[in-house]
Amino acid sequence: MFVSLVGTMLLAACGDDSSHNHPVDARPVDGAVADAADPDAALPDAMNPDATDVDAAMIDAGTIDATSIDAVATDANTAPMTSAEITAARGTADGTGLSLPITLATVTYVKPAIGSPTNDPIGFNIQAEQAGPALYVAVDPAMLSPVPAVGDVVSFTITELATLNGLKMARAITGFSRSATGVDVNPLVQDLTAAADVVTALGNYESELFDLSGSVSGAFLASGTGFERAPIATTGIASDANFMIRIPAALRSSIDLVAGCNFTLNNVPVFRFNAMAQMPAYVASDITLSGCPAPTVASAAAASATQLVVTFSRNVAPGSVMANGSQFTFDNGLTASAATVSGRTVTLTTSAQTGGTAYTVTVANTVTDQQGTALGTPNTATFTGFQVLAVVRINEVNANITNGTTACDLIELRVVSGGSMTGYRLQERDTATLVTFPTFTVATNDLIVVHMANGAVCNPGTAANETTAPNQQPQAMFSTNFDGAYDFYSSDTGLTFTDNVFTLYNNLGTIIDAVFLSDDPAGISTATATETQAAAVGAANQWSPMLATYLDTVFRTNAADDLNATGATAAGSSIQRIDNTDDNDKADWSTGAGPASTWGALNAGQTAF
Repeated sequence: MFVSLVGTMLLAACGDDSSHNHPVDARPVDGAVADAADPDAALPDAMNPDATDVDAAMIDAGTIDATSIDAVATDANTAPMTSAEITAARGTADGTGLSLPITLATVTYVKPAIGSPTNDPIGFNIQAEQAGPALYVAVDPAMLSPVPAVGDVVSFTITELATLNGLKMARAITGFSRSATGVDVNPLVQDLTAAADVVTALGNYESELFDLSGSVSGAFLASGTGFERAPIATTGIASDANFMIRIPAALRSSIDLVAGCNFTLNNVPVFRFNAMAQMPAYVASDITLSGCPAPTVASAAAASATQLVVTFSRNVAPGSVMANGSQFTFDNGLTASAATVSGRTVTLTTSAQTGGTAYTVTVANTVTDQQGTALGTPNTATFTGFQVLAVVRINEVNANITNGTTACDLIELRVVSGGSMTGYRLQERDTATLVTFPTFTVATNDLIVVHMANGAVCNPGTAANETTAPNQQPQAMFSTNFDGAYDFYSSDTGLTFTDNVFTLYNNLGTIIDAVFLSDDPAGISTATATETQAAAVGAANQWSPMLATYLDTVFRTNAADDLNATGATAAGSSIQRIDNTDDNDKADWSTGAGPASTWGALNAGQTAF
C-alpha cells in the first residue's frame, strides 16, 4: 500500500528536479511596484489566519518529540512524495476550508517577528529536496507544539492558503506533528551566486533555502516597517532592478552594511515582493561581510568648549582608536587628550576652543572600520569653536500652499533660547533634508520661515537666505519675505500633505524637536517613510506617547490634523502651536483647518519668552 502511494506521488513530482523547471504558482506574478508602495498594503481579511486553526486543542496529541533522526524521515524515497504535496499546495487556489496534507517536510528556516505582522507575518519554511519546491507557513511557531525549529521533520494539514505580495503561503494548519529533529538542512541549500534566473524564474525559487555571495550595488531604501532594501550584484546577475537584499534596518546599522560592501547570505529562504526577488537576512548569523568601502571623515562639530564629535561614514572599530586621542590633530593650537568611540562617532576631549574660530581636524589612517579597513579620504573636517547652541522649535506649518502648479509651502521655527544654529537641519519624513543652516546665530524669540520650491514662482525677487537680520532683505523689495522672520529658501519642490513628520536636528545630529501631522485621523495606511521617522522621533523621546512603532492608524490618531485642509495661500490658515508649552504631542497644536496664519509673528496664545 505504501509502495503504491509513493509510486503515485513520484509520478506527480516529475519535472521538479535540479533544472528548476518545476511548476510556477498558478496565480500570476504581479508586476513590479514603486518603492513607496513597499509592503504598506493591508492583507485582505480573507487571508488572516483563523485563530482557531492553531488552537492548542487542534494540535495532534500524538506528536512525537523525537530526539534522534527517524529512519523514515530521512528515507530518500519519501522526499519526492513530500515535494509533490508541496507542489499541490502551491498550485491550489487561495482560500479557507482546505485539507491539503504535508507529510515529513523539513523545517529549513524560522522567521523572527520583525516588522509589521500584517506584511511580514511570522512563520517557518518547509522543503524536502534541494531543487524544491518550498512553502512558507505563516503560522506563529509559538502556537504549535512542539515549537518548530530548523531541522525538524514535520507533518500537518493546510486548511488555508493565501498569496501576499506574490508570495504563496499557508495561513492556517491543523494536525501538526514532529517525527524527527536535528536533521542537517545543508543538503537542501542551493548556491545561487551564479544563478542567472533568480528574478526571471522567481516562482521556481521562492521560499527555497539558499546561499549567495554578492555586493551591494546601490543605496538602501525603506522596505516596509523596520526593513530596508538595496540592489545587489552577483556573478549570475550583474544588474537587475528587481534583485535586492532585504534586511532589518537595525541589523544593517549594527553590522554597517552599505553600498559597496561584499557579503554572503547563509541558509536563508528566497523572499519576494511581487516581481522583486528580495534575498533576506533577518539576524546577524544570516549574513557575513567580506569587505566594505574604506571609512572616511564625514563631519566634525563642537559639543562643548572642550569636546569635539567627529563623525565617520562607517562604524569605527573601538580597538583602532587610541584612548589618548593622539590620532587626531588640529590647526590653530588645539590639541586632543582623550577619545571614546560609539558607532560612527569619536568624541574627543580637547584643549579650550575659541568660540567662533574655524578649526580643521585631521585623522590618522590607523583608525579603521569594524572590518579592519583603514581610513580613506577625506580624512579631515572643518568645524567652528564651540558656541552656545540655540534651542529651537517647529512653530507653524502649511503644506497646502499652491501657486499655479507650484507648491510654495512654508514651515516656521521659533527660537526658545538664543545661540548658534550652524549645521542645524530641518527634515521631512526620513528622506528629505529641507534645509541645513549655514553659520548662523539667533536670539531668543527670533523666528525663521523656511520657504519651499525656491524659484521664480515662490521666490520671484530671487531673495537669498537671511543670516544677519530678519529684515536683511525687506518684504518691500522681496514680496515673499516676512520682515519679522529670517527667511530661508529650500530647493524642495513641496511638502507632502497626507501624512508627515517634520524633524529638527542640531549640529550633532540630535533630534531637538518634531511634529507628527496627518490629513485623516484614522482608517488609512501611513507611508513607510513617515512611520520610519516617527519611530526615530519616538526613540528620541520627542513625541508622546513614546512608542516603538507608529503604524498606520496608530500614527494618525497621535498626529495633529488637518494637514491638507489649510489655506491654499500664505495668507490663509495654517497649523500652529497654540501656546508657549512643548509637551511633544498633538495637544500642542491647532486642529482642523487651523487659525489664520501668523508668519513672522507669534501665534495666538503665545507670548515672548
